[in-house]
Amino acid sequence: MSRRKVKEILHTFEGRTHHLMVNASDEEEFRKRFSVRGAHFNHNIYVNEHLYQPHNEPKIYDAIYTARLTPFKRHWLAKNVERLMVVSYGGDLHTFCPELKHAEFNKEFIPRLELARKYNQSYAGLCLSAREGAMFASCEYLLSGIPIVSTPSKGGRDEFFTMQNSLIVPPQPEAVAQAVKNWKQIKPKPQEIREQTLKQINHLRLSYCTYISQLISQESGDCKKPEELMENYFAPPDGIHSRFLKLENLWTSQFEDLEKAFSL
Repeated sequence: MSRRKVKEILHTFEGRTHHLMVNASDEEEFRKRFSVRGAHFNHNIYVNEHLYQPHNEPKIYDAIYTARLTPFKRHWLAKNVERLMVVSYGGDLHTFCPELKHAEFNKEFIPRLELARKYNQSYAGLCLSAREGAMFASCEYLLSGIPIVSTPSKGGRDEFFTMQNSLIVPPQPEAVAQAVKNWKQIKPKPQEIREQTLKQINHLRLSYCTYISQLISQESGDCKKPEELMENYFAPPDGIHSRFLKLENLWTSQFEDLEKAFSL
C-alpha cells in the first residue's frame, strides 16, 4: 500500500486525481491507514449476470475449476475429485499438472456462453488459490447457481460467500473432494444461490455509482443520480463484460454500426 501511496502522489504531480479501488476488507484497512484516496468495491461487481445464469443441464461433472495454468492456482488440490473439468485460457493441463490426468480440460479458449453451460453441468465450482484478486470465476459460479468449494484465501473472493453457497476447507485434496461430495448430497437450489449473490452485487453496484456520482459533482458541478449511473453502467440487455473482448470483434461491431448509419 505504501507503493500505492507513492503512485497517488506521482499522479497528483502530473495533474491527475488517483482513486484506488480495493477488493477486500483487510486491503481497505491498509488503504485507510496509508491515507490512499479510494474506496472498497470488490471487482466482482463487473461479472455479467446476463451471461451466467442457472439452466436445466444434466450434471456431467462433480466440480469445475476455472483457473489459468499457473502454480498459485494449486490445481493439484483437486486431484481426488473424480469427475473434474478444468477451464483455462488454453494449454495442456495433463502436462502442467500430472495429478489431474483424469480430468477433462479445454485446449482452446471457451466462449463465455459455453463456459456458462459447463458451470450448469457441474455440482460445484472450485476456488483453490491461497492469495489472488477477487477471482471473477467465484461469482460466475454463484450467478450460475452452483455452490463453491474454497480454501482459505486472501484477496476478496470470499466477500460473496455465505453458509448457504460455499464451503471453506483446508488446502488438502481429501478435504476438497469431501466438500464436493457434500454439495452433491445437499443439492442446493440454483436460483436461490443466484438471487442471494445478485442482491449483494447490486447493493455494491449502487454504492459504487453513488461514489462516482459524488466525484462527478465535485469535479464538474453536474448532478448525476446514482440510479441513473446504475442504469447506464450495468443494465444494458447484454450487461457488461468483466473479461476481455477480442480486438477484431470490437472493430467488427464498430464497422457494422457505421454501415447502419450510412444506410440510413
